[in-house]
Amino acid sequence: MTFLNLGLALAGLACVAIPILIHLLFRKRRKPIEWAAMRFLLEAYRKQRKRLTLEQIILLACRCLVIACVAVALGRPVLSALGLLGSGAARTLYIAIDNSLAASTLEDDGKTTALDRHKEDARQALRVLGDTDRAGLVFLGAPADPIVVPASADIPAVIETIDAIQPTDAAADIAGALTAIASAATDAQNENQPDADADRVVLILSDFLQGAIDPAQPAPGLGEALSGAELIIPQPRADAPGNTQIIAIDPLRSLFFTSENEGDVDTLSAGSVRVELRRTGPAIATAQATEVRLRVDTGRAAIGQSQEIGRAVARWSPGQETASIAVAINPGVIPNIARNGAAAIVAEIDRDAVEGDNTFRLPIEVRDKMRVGVLARRRFTDSIRVDRLSAGEWLALALNPTDESAIDVRTIDPASIDAATLAGLDVVLAPRPDLIDAEGWRRLRVFVDAGGLLTIFPPSETTVHLWTDAAQRELGMNWTLARETLSHEPPLTLDDEQPATPMLTLLAGEFAQLTARVHFFQTLPIQNAPAGAAVLRFQDGAPFIVADRPGSAAESAAAPGRGLVVCFTSAPMLAWTDLPAKPLMVPLINEIIREGVAQARGDRSAIAGASPEAPPRTTELTDADEADAQPITITPGGRTAAPIRRAGLFQAIDDRGAPRGLVAVNADPDAGRTNTNNPAAIETWFTDAGFAPGSISMIDPDSAGGAFAQALADDDASAASSLPYLIAALIFAVLETMLARWFSHASIESRATAAPALSVANTRIQSAQPGEGIL
Repeated sequence: MTFLNLGLALAGLACVAIPILIHLLFRKRRKPIEWAAMRFLLEAYRKQRKRLTLEQIILLACRCLVIACVAVALGRPVLSALGLLGSGAARTLYIAIDNSLAASTLEDDGKTTALDRHKEDARQALRVLGDTDRAGLVFLGAPADPIVVPASADIPAVIETIDAIQPTDAAADIAGALTAIASAATDAQNENQPDADADRVVLILSDFLQGAIDPAQPAPGLGEALSGAELIIPQPRADAPGNTQIIAIDPLRSLFFTSENEGDVDTLSAGSVRVELRRTGPAIATAQATEVRLRVDTGRAAIGQSQEIGRAVARWSPGQETASIAVAINPGVIPNIARNGAAAIVAEIDRDAVEGDNTFRLPIEVRDKMRVGVLARRRFTDSIRVDRLSAGEWLALALNPTDESAIDVRTIDPASIDAATLAGLDVVLAPRPDLIDAEGWRRLRVFVDAGGLLTIFPPSETTVHLWTDAAQRELGMNWTLARETLSHEPPLTLDDEQPATPMLTLLAGEFAQLTARVHFFQTLPIQNAPAGAAVLRFQDGAPFIVADRPGSAAESAAAPGRGLVVCFTSAPMLAWTDLPAKPLMVPLINEIIREGVAQARGDRSAIAGASPEAPPRTTELTDADEADAQPITITPGGRTAAPIRRAGLFQAIDDRGAPRGLVAVNADPDAGRTNTNNPAAIETWFTDAGFAPGSISMIDPDSAGGAFAQALADDDASAASSLPYLIAALIFAVLETMLARWFSHASIESRATAAPALSVANTRIQSAQPGEGIL
């Protein structure tokens, strides 16, 4: 049995008072009785008093020390850890605290969270460290934050750091935390740091739900760096609550147009937003209903810029894990809230055990007009036969079929491309790429890198396409354009089965009717198109339209994921295809342009723990919900300098203080899984990470308070550490017995010269046991 309770040690030390009380009780004076030889006894006592008093004190001290040594032997592990008796070998304790989304799970009281419990366990563990021990601290919210690495000897400062820890909406990065700890241990050895020879203990405080660790994922495999360390972990939680979460929202469009009249909105084919839900943990086994609410938020909640636009109810069957629900919205509300600016569609569900994934945000844009530039030679005559329309004119007609179109089309001479002109455009259509020189292609690359959409069509005016070399060189696309056109007899048609692409989602239901009897007589083939780049295909599998981001084949300072290049393999001319005269032309060009612009601006949303991409020319992000929060710096690459671990909406600000749009950060969907893990699988994972099998201690966190502190104290105090005090107690007990016998003077000395009365009196005095006193 191991005694680690400080109260037990204090109770034992209090027992030291027992022999003292006995001594005091035996010193109680009795009523003196005068008799004839009294003066001889008093005279003998005065001669022996000092020696008797000293003997009594020595015996009393021995008896007290026996009890004190036993008490210290029982309580030494705690007392040693507190530094009262000195310490043994120095230890370095690394504590990894789970502050991920999974740690925000509410406890049974409905108020505290698992993170609150982890913080208290960490404080208790730190309080049992000795003066020579050191402590390190790592927060697990992805990416793992080694806040106190290497370890510090300032234990109170580490405790204060724990008090300040905040929850995150990211996943738990246990592999990253172990990597940081292993690196610190290696550096300590290589650089001969103060804790180079210390015993290393790693304490990971987590419930080990599947949202925190997936044993099916490979462990980091740190080998020797962790082989000498001891690992203390709690048993995986077995009674986690159920959780319903929003994992995605998908509006049919993320770019909305307003008309010139206040409150009007450009027609949407379907005013709905699809919301993806998932259940984890015990909730899967139940039947329930989840209400989904949608609202539009401009990121300026302080002035009331938020309004509900729709709601729906998802009904779950027992055993159902995922659900997809279409929420009908009123698109006319959106322009009233965010006219010609940035906004976000926010989906919300009812509160449950994990609150962070009950909200999902997706940035959208609301504009009065879209600005499109067509790179073609200007024609100065108004009326012309249909069969003589140029490709640029066909495109302009498709984009402006009526006078109420929300697209502003400008014709730009290909020889007059400049940065100022391109800066005012959202889209550039290039039906005459053969007229663009090398400098023009470089400027177009800058335009694309800034988040623009470039759409290229092969020119019908030439048969040998040398312009493809300059385009390929400057744009750095992942495909290759041929130099010569191909004629097709019989003409090509579009395939009945087309790739699933968000660019043409609104046309999917009518695509079979729209593509019927559309023929292609000439094409400029695209070779080596990457998988997933094809938007539309011919019946022979060759791509008709491809879309991809630039940059892989050429050096660029562009932020990854920004800008889009779309390439058609057939010119919009009647000599190449009859598409311009077919019903497909107008919706195809409009959807390619509208959804292409949305994709070209980059993904304005990210999961917590990532460094999201910011809009072009952004210098910092500010929290839209917390005005006092520190701004987040944007790097030259267009991303945040540090990862954002909390979900929310952020305003993008440029160097002049003007808003550039919104960036949304959402909770990591995988981090909110409350399914439980098998303890054996967790132990195997840590063994694969590098810990020796015998060095892993799995503790029941529901045992008596301070279970982790007790484990650390137990690790510091083995049976051998208490043995010296038990030996000392035995020595003092034997010594007390011998001294008591010696000090008793139990012998009668015969002295011839002594008077009989005095001899008897002297013998009585010497025979008195210490502490009895004289009658």
